[in-house]
Amino acid sequence: MKALINFYSAVNENTINNLLNFITQQIHMGTKNPANALDEIIIQISSTGGSSDHGLLAFNYLRQINVPKTTIGMGNVDSAAVMIYAAGDKRLAMPSCRFLLHEALTSLTGTFNGTKLHEIANLNERITKDYCKVISKVTSKPLKTVEKKVKTGQVMSSDDAKHYGLVQELQTDPYIKNLNNLNVLVINNPIPTSIPGQKNNNQIES
Repeated sequence: MKALINFYSAVNENTINNLLNFITQQIHMGTKNPANALDEIIIQISSTGGSSDHGLLAFNYLRQINVPKTTIGMGNVDSAAVMIYAAGDKRLAMPSCRFLLHEALTSLTGTFNGTKLHEIANLNERITKDYCKVISKVTSKPLKTVEKKVKTGQVMSSDDAKHYGLVQELQTDPYIKNLNNLNVLVINNPIPTSIPGQKNNNQIES
């Protein structure tokens, strides 16, 4: 049995919970039926990023699962979404995919004193450091080198990302050739409820 997740959404608590819950269910189903155990997790991803903390959660969770994992960059893999992508044992990308690396950002509204601003700055620094450690781990690049690239902000084509070590191979042919015994989850951004006749496709299983 293979699990295919199409992650076409922002990285946040809801979408990462959907991702991890689905994978946990697939593993549990396999333990109940060893003859049909989960033998590969495939994540096709295009995301504008989002919460770095939840991206790191997904990376750590996926790295702890003793099931082969393949991640495929489909459109744009930005910011926190890079951590989900980096969790793949096999990391593929479509030739037209692009990757965006940048440090943690915080949008502020309201009034803050110096102590609070210092706390926010320290938090951003910690998140950026963790983010850089993930990229350093999978690319085998020195942490200081990665930090410099991330803090200046970098957009990489699939070819650039392959040269850097983030992407292992470019994918031109369909990766999934056999659709039998394939469990699918689609994670999309919710469709606004104000649009008549359309449903929220945040989670679709088949």
